[in-house]
Amino acid sequence: MLEDTILVVDDELPNLQKLQRTFIHRYRVLAANSGMEALKLIEKNEGVSVIIADQRMPDMTGLEFLRKTMAVLPDAVRIILTGYTDVDVLMEAINVCKVFRYIVKPWDPPDLLMTVERGLETQRLAVENARIRKELIRRERLARELEIARDIQRYILPSRCPALDGYEMAVEYHPALEVGGDLYDFFVDPGGAALQVVIGDVSGKSIPAALYGAVFSGQLQTLFANSLKPEEMLARLNSILIARYPAQNYIAVACLQLDLARGSGHLANAGMPYPYLVREGEAAQLKAPGVPLGLLEESTYDAHPFRLQTGDTLILASDGATDAMDVEERIYDPERFLESIRRHITRDVSGLVKSLYTDITEFTGSAEVNDDITIVALRKLR
Repeated sequence: MLEDTILVVDDELPNLQKLQRTFIHRYRVLAANSGMEALKLIEKNEGVSVIIADQRMPDMTGLEFLRKTMAVLPDAVRIILTGYTDVDVLMEAINVCKVFRYIVKPWDPPDLLMTVERGLETQRLAVENARIRKELIRRERLARELEIARDIQRYILPSRCPALDGYEMAVEYHPALEVGGDLYDFFVDPGGAALQVVIGDVSGKSIPAALYGAVFSGQLQTLFANSLKPEEMLARLNSILIARYPAQNYIAVACLQLDLARGSGHLANAGMPYPYLVREGEAAQLKAPGVPLGLLEESTYDAHPFRLQTGDTLILASDGATDAMDVEERIYDPERFLESIRRHITRDVSGLVKSLYTDITEFTGSAEVNDDITIVALRKLR
């Protein structure tokens, strides 16, 4: 039991030796015959757990000495030994110096040893309670920060899909943590002729990814109204992110623009998984490669044309859908996702995206979720 150090201070040698004998076989003992000598020992020895000091010493009183130890040893157990009972001294010892016990001489070594052991146990409990309180405060602060981040994200992400004449649209969004790095947004031009859809995935997770996504979404809203082509929008967003946030997170983004009357559209991609176009039960991916935003200056993006016929369904998903893993670390993979699409494609789009997500969660089971999952589906009804 030598992990704790006891400092004993008494100007009378017999008392000092008696104190040393009381603890020498149980604790590491430091001995000083004055307050000044004891303070020097404290400077040279870290981690003194218990201080036992005589009250009446020539250079300074025990209380004066203990008061000087408060700053450097705030958690030490303090015990005063005295040959006199002085109520004022007793009150100062308790209130100012946080003295654990005030013991009148002569003392009984077993009783003093028991007092020290009780003091150490009380100290350990106090330190542990302080640690728990500090941890609770930290968690409460983190919970508040997460709540703020969730509020920001709820404000940024659309609460519902736009109502489109001749189309139906649905989204399934599930962050891996309290807040996520995936994002999506829609914009219908004032005349109702064209629809713009963006789905993205910010590198990283939780609050940093969500806040970076918030910055991106703000820029996106500004550009939506300018009726830029998808490839122009991605190039503009890349330039903004590179200029303002160098060496920060990057964002994978897919952006499409659809002429609602004709069903014709263009897709530009910056690192997102290829979308699926489902026609008459058969799904094919729209091959559209591209570099994620925020990585390389002067990145350019290509426009990939597509056309939706009556009954066609376009599905966009973040990589959390296909990279999800089960408890054995098997990946859900694009083939399973494609098979799930084929199995549920006859459902309305809201039921479709829910079923696609359900298949993923049934596959992963109790495994920890490591990435956000976002699935967007758009179907042409007529």
